[in-house]
Amino acid sequence: MRADGDDDGKTSAFRCLDAARYTVAAVVTVLIVAVVVTSLKVVLRPESLRLSVVDGVVYSTPLPASEAVTLQLNLRAENPSGRARMYFLNVTAYLFDGATPASTPTPDEDCIIFFNPTDEAVRQEMAVDLMTSVEATNDPGVMNQTYFELLYADGRVIGDMTLRVDGSLVTEVSSGFNMTRLQVTYYCRPLLVGGSKGGKVSMGRKDVLCTDNLGSQ
Repeated sequence: MRADGDDDGKTSAFRCLDAARYTVAAVVTVLIVAVVVTSLKVVLRPESLRLSVVDGVVYSTPLPASEAVTLQLNLRAENPSGRARMYFLNVTAYLFDGATPASTPTPDEDCIIFFNPTDEAVRQEMAVDLMTSVEATNDPGVMNQTYFELLYADGRVIGDMTLRVDGSLVTEVSSGFNMTRLQVTYYCRPLLVGGSKGGKVSMGRKDVLCTDNLGSQ
């Protein structure tokens, strides 16, 4: 005959074993979830949209008949990802000189002039050009008057300029899932402003890559 104490000991042992199994199972489950979440982040995290200013120049064309000057900007957006389509939306590009930091919290008030490129969808491993222009007059509400005179009356080419580009970046993976919209800012420098495309100012010029750091080149 078995003593009651023996049964109690075996029951306690089984309970301890069950508890240990549950603990191990819980730990394994947590590890599996962590691995899956990490894997999803890796799969869904896209490479960043690459942005550059074609020729590194914002071209200008004086318009004597209307006493205005047209500024032409060509931003090239490149999607390096092979699995995600990117949408660059609500884009505004602000032009600055060296006297005002491009990182100002009020770029629309402090810039020389600004552009509003159209929204674009950039397919996987493709590039699109966001070509935009603005017609400026000698009006401080439109363009800094000093720079208007330099470009319109004097036909000057101005160096060491900075373009700040603000926009919303939405990434869509092949499943159609849209990630959270991100607010992004790029800085493109140094740029030239002035001259005409195909003229001397564009000879030998390379595209200027934009970065998310004002101090980067």
